[in-house]
Amino acid sequence: MLKPKTQPEPRTPSSNGGIVWLAAVAALTLFAALFPRTESLAQDAVRLGAKVDLNDNLPPEARGITVVQNLGDVIPTNLPLTDSEDNAIKTGYIFNGNLPTIVTLNYSDCPMLCSVQLNKLTESLNQLDLQLNKDFKILTVSIDPNETSRRAAETKEKYVSVLSNQPGAEQGWTFATAKQPIITKLAETLGFQYRYDAANKQYNHPAMLAFVSPTGVITRYSLSIDFPPEQLKLALVEAGEGTVGNAVDQFILWCYSYDPDSNSYTPHAWRIMRLCGLGFIGVLLTALVPYWVGRKGNPAARLEADFVPTFPGNESPSDGQAPSQNE
Repeated sequence: MLKPKTQPEPRTPSSNGGIVWLAAVAALTLFAALFPRTESLAQDAVRLGAKVDLNDNLPPEARGITVVQNLGDVIPTNLPLTDSEDNAIKTGYIFNGNLPTIVTLNYSDCPMLCSVQLNKLTESLNQLDLQLNKDFKILTVSIDPNETSRRAAETKEKYVSVLSNQPGAEQGWTFATAKQPIITKLAETLGFQYRYDAANKQYNHPAMLAFVSPTGVITRYSLSIDFPPEQLKLALVEAGEGTVGNAVDQFILWCYSYDPDSNSYTPHAWRIMRLCGLGFIGVLLTALVPYWVGRKGNPAARLEADFVPTFPGNESPSDGQAPSQNE
């Protein structure tokens, strides 16, 4: 006679299985959050002083003009300048440890590029919620050693007069001239490479903003003509080294990183992933800790979780003796 097939004994579900699975997910998430991949090689190369060609917005005779991003270099504080009011000052007057500074190298008789660059800058400044002479300063030095203080004053008035949303522009934006050795030293420190075109009697140069910390350390560059206000703010917050912007601005800066390919700040994927990972772990712990504490303090809950259901044929004898042959 064929013996009837017995049903397989059902597996007793483990009460800790779900917790183990969630713990494994938490461990993997924590690992990804705490050990992100390194930043792009391109960004590292620029931080080490990579050369950036600026040919898109320049006339043909200016091609080959470059900016070497000397990030981390310090502008000397003893370089003599003459401001637009014909006062003798030094770079230390600007980099005095108080506010970050935007540095530009232009000249008043530039036929096109300087005007386009400074017009775009003033447009962004009028949309910026940071304030000149309160949160940051600007230093514009002429690369023409023959430019006079009076000419520099005319140029300053041209741009300051349109900054309707920057009441501190008159005091916060310094236009200055200098002798050729000083211009050369400043340009070399900033990595600003230009040349004089004797045939056209003009200077061929790139468009550049250098963001400098309160103590004169070069922290960031902007190498395009257009300066979106949100990018301008991020660069100033970074240059301020914690002195510019509120906690929200600092947090936003932490979520972004400078991309040399697009010459702008872009969302930092791995930092955002770390933040999401840590947030997930926090939610997970918030959900599980009450369960663990409640189970530990409730004997009835532990007995219920450890209870193994019995089925016909798998009962265990209560007296600890083997079942008889007749059972």
